[in-house]
Amino acid sequence: MTPGDTNCDGTVELADAILIMQALANPNKYGIDGDNEVHLTAQGRINGDVTGNANGLTADDALTIQKFLLKLINKLPE
Repeated sequence: MTPGDTNCDGTVELADAILIMQALANPNKYGIDGDNEVHLTAQGRINGDVTGNANGLTADDALTIQKFLLKLINKLPE
């Protein structure tokens, strides 16, 4: 488990924040049961919940990953 690694590829990158936003906007395609080749998994949902309040996957988690990538915060979860 790597906090922030929403797509479970071993690296925290912008694609992880994008996947969160895609899963929230289009769950039929990118959500847990999505039909896209690259969709959210159960582990990805756990990894992506990085705001520190354990409220599930939200747009705030995507923002927190972006802050981490920009070095505005130094660790995940926030």
